[in-house]
Amino acid sequence: MSSGESVVSIDNTLAVVDSWLTEYISARHPDIGRIGPICPFVAPSRKNRTMEVRIRFVGNSPTLELVEEIARSSLREYELISWQGRNPMLRAMVVAMPDLRSQDTKLLDEAQTRVKDEFVAQGLMVGQFHENCDVAAARNPDFAVSKAPVPVLAIRAIALHDIFFLSEHRHWFEKYREKFGKFYTPESMEIDDRFRVEHYLRAAREYGYTT
Repeated sequence: MSSGESVVSIDNTLAVVDSWLTEYISARHPDIGRIGPICPFVAPSRKNRTMEVRIRFVGNSPTLELVEEIARSSLREYELISWQGRNPMLRAMVVAMPDLRSQDTKLLDEAQTRVKDEFVAQGLMVGQFHENCDVAAARNPDFAVSKAPVPVLAIRAIALHDIFFLSEHRHWFEKYREKFGKFYTPESMEIDDRFRVEHYLRAAREYGYTT
């Protein structure tokens, strides 16, 4: 790929990612199973100037090891960024891989699975989005929510609603509980999102915790 082609690809990718974040991720969807945008995190992050977009090229013969290293290097980069906005909970980075072909997007799924432990240990979520992604919405298993026109990894701080993505393993749940367990007191649960609360309580019982 020539430098001229790289510049065109970068410009086009940035435009496509921007449209995807605005028109899909930050918008409401009838199949999401709740009120509000696909991701309630994105619009505040962009408004707060704590959304960073990076482009990474994988070449003609991408490997799982390469995509994994892109994820891990992105984690290191995330930790070194001089963020403009002041709210650390809104810091997010989107890492786009515009030359990752459709038939190779499974590498992104596999890499995300392999590195998730490392991200969660740092208080971060990492998610993959691409045209073939079959990750379902937490409240609607029939809605493949993580579709994107360009393959991307999204990195952000763990948020309150992430119980849906962090209950599968004890060490994930413990990291979530350490940060958000205080929001599951009897008083707060009475006025909170019952679906999320029930999910949390079910996980807590499974791992031997009481609230």
